[in-house]
Amino acid sequence: MAAEGIPAQHLDRLSVEREQARVAALAAWRRAEAAVYPSVMVNATLYQQYIQVVRAIVDELGDVRTEDDLVVAWNERRALGNEMVQRLSPSMGMMMDQTAVTDAAFCQRHREITREHGKEIALTRLENARRRGDDWVVLFDDVTPFGMHRLEMHVRSGRALHASAQTEPMGEATYELEVVQLDPRDGAWLLDKPPLMPSQKYTRHDEWEARIAQARELFGKD
Repeated sequence: MAAEGIPAQHLDRLSVEREQARVAALAAWRRAEAAVYPSVMVNATLYQQYIQVVRAIVDELGDVRTEDDLVVAWNERRALGNEMVQRLSPSMGMMMDQTAVTDAAFCQRHREITREHGKEIALTRLENARRRGDDWVVLFDDVTPFGMHRLEMHVRSGRALHASAQTEPMGEATYELEVVQLDPRDGAWLLDKPPLMPSQKYTRHDEWEARIAQARELFGKD
Protein backbone atom coordinates (compact mmCIF):
# COMPACT_ATOMS: atom_id res chain seq x y z
CA MET A 1 0.00 0.00 0.00
CA ALA A 2 1.09 3.58 -0.66
CA ALA A 3 0.59 6.87 1.14
CA GLU A 4 -2.77 7.43 2.85
CA GLY A 5 -3.87 3.88 2.03
CA ILE A 6 -3.91 4.40 -1.75
CA PRO A 7 -2.47 1.41 -3.69
CA ALA A 8 0.75 2.18 -5.56
CA GLN A 9 -0.78 1.32 -8.93
CA HIS A 10 -3.55 3.87 -8.33
CA LEU A 11 -0.98 6.52 -7.48
CA ASP A 12 0.88 5.72 -10.69
CA ARG A 13 -2.30 6.06 -12.74
CA LEU A 14 -3.19 9.34 -11.04
CA SER A 15 0.34 10.61 -11.66
CA VAL A 16 0.08 9.78 -15.36
CA GLU A 17 -3.35 11.40 -15.63
CA ARG A 18 -2.16 14.57 -13.91
CA GLU A 19 0.87 14.74 -16.18
CA GLN A 20 -1.28 14.28 -19.29
CA ALA A 21 -3.66 17.01 -18.10
CA ARG A 22 -0.75 19.34 -17.36
CA VAL A 23 0.87 18.76 -20.76
CA ALA A 24 -2.42 19.26 -22.61
CA ALA A 25 -3.24 22.46 -20.72
CA LEU A 26 0.24 23.90 -21.16
CA ALA A 27 0.14 23.18 -24.90
CA ALA A 28 -3.18 25.01 -25.20
CA TRP A 29 -1.89 27.99 -23.23
CA ARG A 30 1.24 28.24 -25.33
CA ARG A 31 -0.67 27.98 -28.60
CA ALA A 32 -2.85 30.87 -27.51
CA GLU A 33 0.09 33.01 -26.46
CA ALA A 34 1.99 32.26 -29.67
CA ALA A 35 -1.05 33.18 -31.78
CA VAL A 36 -2.20 36.28 -29.92
CA TYR A 37 1.04 38.21 -29.38
CA PRO A 38 2.07 38.52 -33.05
CA SER A 39 -1.48 39.42 -34.09
CA VAL A 40 -1.90 42.27 -31.58
CA MET A 41 1.62 43.72 -31.87
CA VAL A 42 0.70 45.37 -35.18
CA ASN A 43 -1.68 47.69 -33.32
CA ALA A 44 -0.18 49.58 -30.40
CA THR A 45 -3.51 50.35 -28.73
CA LEU A 46 -4.77 46.77 -29.03
CA TYR A 47 -1.45 45.49 -27.74
CA GLN A 48 -1.54 47.72 -24.65
CA GLN A 49 -5.14 46.81 -23.89
CA TYR A 50 -4.41 43.13 -24.41
CA ILE A 51 -1.50 43.34 -21.95
CA GLN A 52 -3.79 45.11 -19.47
CA VAL A 53 -6.44 42.37 -19.66
CA VAL A 54 -3.88 39.56 -19.44
CA ARG A 55 -2.24 41.18 -16.41
CA ALA A 56 -5.62 41.57 -14.70
CA ILE A 57 -6.42 37.89 -15.25
CA VAL A 58 -2.99 36.87 -13.97
CA ASP A 59 -3.55 38.97 -10.84
CA GLU A 60 -6.93 37.26 -10.40
CA LEU A 61 -5.04 33.94 -10.46
CA GLY A 62 -2.63 35.06 -7.75
CA ASP A 63 -4.20 32.64 -5.28
CA VAL A 64 -3.24 29.67 -7.50
CA ARG A 65 0.17 28.43 -6.34
CA THR A 66 0.83 25.08 -8.05
CA GLU A 67 0.77 23.64 -11.56
CA ASP A 68 -1.93 21.12 -10.67
CA ASP A 69 -4.14 23.80 -9.14
CA LEU A 70 -3.65 26.00 -12.21
CA VAL A 71 -4.89 23.20 -14.46
CA VAL A 72 -7.93 22.79 -12.20
CA ALA A 73 -8.54 26.55 -12.28
CA TRP A 74 -8.32 26.54 -16.07
CA ASN A 75 -11.12 23.98 -16.26
CA GLU A 76 -13.26 25.76 -13.67
CA ARG A 77 -12.70 29.44 -14.51
CA ARG A 78 -12.97 29.59 -18.30
CA ALA A 79 -15.09 32.77 -18.10
CA LEU A 80 -12.26 34.87 -16.63
CA GLY A 81 -11.45 36.51 -19.96
CA ASN A 82 -15.02 37.55 -20.58
CA GLU A 83 -15.41 38.80 -17.01
CA MET A 84 -12.21 40.85 -17.18
CA VAL A 85 -13.05 42.43 -20.54
CA GLN A 86 -16.44 43.44 -19.17
CA ARG A 87 -14.86 44.81 -15.99
CA LEU A 88 -12.14 46.82 -17.74
CA SER A 89 -14.20 47.77 -20.81
CA PRO A 90 -11.23 48.34 -23.14
CA SER A 91 -12.14 50.34 -26.24
CA MET A 92 -10.95 47.49 -28.49
CA GLY A 93 -12.48 44.74 -26.41
CA MET A 94 -14.69 43.60 -29.27
CA MET A 95 -11.55 42.66 -31.23
CA MET A 96 -10.18 40.43 -28.47
CA ASP A 97 -10.47 36.66 -28.63
CA GLN A 98 -11.47 36.21 -25.01
CA THR A 99 -10.69 32.48 -24.96
CA ALA A 100 -7.21 33.11 -26.33
CA VAL A 101 -6.66 36.00 -23.92
CA THR A 102 -7.65 33.75 -21.01
CA ASP A 103 -5.35 30.93 -22.13
CA ALA A 104 -2.46 33.36 -22.66
CA ALA A 105 -2.99 34.68 -19.13
CA PHE A 106 -2.87 31.14 -17.74
CA CYS A 107 0.39 30.68 -19.67
CA GLN A 108 1.81 33.78 -18.00
CA ARG A 109 0.67 32.66 -14.55
CA HIS A 110 2.24 29.25 -15.17
CA ARG A 111 5.50 30.98 -16.04
CA GLU A 112 5.36 32.91 -12.78
CA ILE A 113 4.62 29.77 -10.74
CA THR A 114 7.49 27.95 -12.44
CA ARG A 115 9.91 30.73 -11.61
CA GLU A 116 8.63 31.16 -8.05
CA HIS A 117 8.68 27.45 -7.21
CA GLY A 118 11.16 26.05 -9.72
CA LYS A 119 13.02 23.81 -7.28
CA GLU A 120 9.89 22.29 -5.78
CA ILE A 121 8.34 21.70 -9.23
CA ALA A 122 11.53 20.06 -10.52
CA LEU A 123 11.72 17.77 -7.50
CA THR A 124 8.06 16.76 -7.84
CA ARG A 125 8.54 15.98 -11.54
CA LEU A 126 11.64 13.94 -10.73
CA GLU A 127 9.85 11.95 -8.04
CA ASN A 128 6.92 11.25 -10.39
CA ALA A 129 9.30 10.20 -13.17
CA ARG A 130 11.06 7.77 -10.83
CA ARG A 131 7.75 6.28 -9.75
CA ARG A 132 6.67 5.81 -13.37
CA GLY A 133 10.05 4.40 -14.36
CA ASP A 134 10.75 7.12 -16.94
CA ASP A 135 14.24 7.39 -18.41
CA TRP A 136 14.07 11.18 -18.89
CA VAL A 137 12.24 13.99 -17.15
CA VAL A 138 11.76 17.64 -18.09
CA LEU A 139 12.65 19.61 -14.96
CA PHE A 140 12.19 23.08 -16.43
CA ASP A 141 10.43 24.21 -19.58
CA ASP A 142 9.79 27.89 -20.32
CA VAL A 143 8.39 28.88 -23.70
CA THR A 144 7.50 32.39 -24.88
CA PRO A 145 6.57 33.63 -28.37
CA PHE A 146 10.18 34.75 -28.73
CA GLY A 147 12.17 31.86 -27.32
CA MET A 148 12.40 28.89 -24.99
CA HIS A 149 14.55 27.16 -22.36
CA ARG A 150 14.27 23.48 -21.48
CA LEU A 151 16.22 21.37 -19.00
CA GLU A 152 15.71 17.63 -19.50
CA MET A 153 17.50 15.20 -17.17
CA HIS A 154 18.38 11.53 -17.48
CA VAL A 155 16.76 10.24 -14.30
CA ARG A 156 19.39 7.75 -13.19
CA SER A 157 22.61 9.57 -14.08
CA GLY A 158 21.71 13.24 -13.65
CA ARG A 159 23.09 14.11 -17.09
CA ALA A 160 20.92 16.87 -18.52
CA LEU A 161 20.25 18.52 -21.87
CA HIS A 162 19.96 22.30 -21.62
CA ALA A 163 18.34 23.50 -24.84
CA SER A 164 17.38 27.07 -25.68
CA ALA A 165 16.15 29.12 -28.63
CA GLN A 166 15.86 32.83 -29.22
CA THR A 167 13.82 34.47 -31.98
CA GLU A 168 14.30 38.12 -32.88
CA PRO A 169 11.09 39.88 -33.99
CA MET A 170 12.68 40.93 -37.28
CA GLY A 171 15.57 38.50 -37.49
CA GLU A 172 16.52 34.85 -37.58
CA ALA A 173 16.27 32.37 -34.74
CA THR A 174 19.33 31.03 -32.96
CA TYR A 175 19.50 27.72 -31.12
CA GLU A 176 21.82 26.38 -28.42
CA LEU A 177 22.45 23.06 -26.73
CA GLU A 178 24.74 22.02 -23.91
CA VAL A 179 24.92 18.97 -21.66
CA VAL A 180 25.43 19.54 -17.95
CA GLN A 181 25.66 17.42 -14.83
CA LEU A 182 22.86 17.68 -12.28
CA ASP A 183 22.53 15.99 -8.92
CA PRO A 184 20.43 12.89 -9.71
CA ARG A 185 18.95 12.98 -6.20
CA ASP A 186 17.11 16.28 -6.58
CA GLY A 187 17.97 17.75 -9.99
CA ALA A 188 20.09 20.55 -8.53
CA TRP A 189 22.57 22.12 -10.93
CA LEU A 190 26.14 21.17 -9.92
CA LEU A 191 27.82 24.50 -10.65
CA ASP A 192 31.29 23.14 -9.78
CA LYS A 193 31.05 20.54 -12.54
CA PRO A 194 32.10 21.59 -16.06
CA PRO A 195 29.64 20.94 -18.92
CA LEU A 196 29.72 17.40 -20.24
CA MET A 197 29.27 18.99 -23.66
CA PRO A 198 30.05 22.72 -24.05
CA SER A 199 27.34 24.94 -25.49
CA GLN A 200 26.92 24.59 -29.25
CA LYS A 201 25.02 27.09 -31.42
CA TYR A 202 22.91 26.32 -34.47
CA THR A 203 21.08 28.41 -37.03
CA ARG A 204 18.68 25.73 -38.25
CA HIS A 205 15.85 24.31 -36.16
CA ASP A 206 16.04 20.86 -37.77
CA GLU A 207 19.76 20.54 -37.05
CA TRP A 208 19.21 21.64 -33.44
CA GLU A 209 16.45 19.04 -32.96
CA ALA A 210 18.66 16.36 -34.52
CA ARG A 211 21.53 17.25 -32.16
CA ILE A 212 19.17 17.07 -29.18
CA ALA A 213 18.05 13.60 -30.25
CA GLN A 214 21.67 12.49 -30.69
CA ALA A 215 22.64 13.87 -27.27
CA ARG A 216 19.65 12.16 -25.64
CA GLU A 217 20.76 8.87 -27.16
CA LEU A 218 24.42 9.32 -26.22
CA PHE A 219 23.99 10.66 -22.68
CA GLY A 220 20.99 8.45 -21.87
CA LYS A 221 23.18 5.38 -21.58
CA ASP A 222 23.97 4.09 -18.09
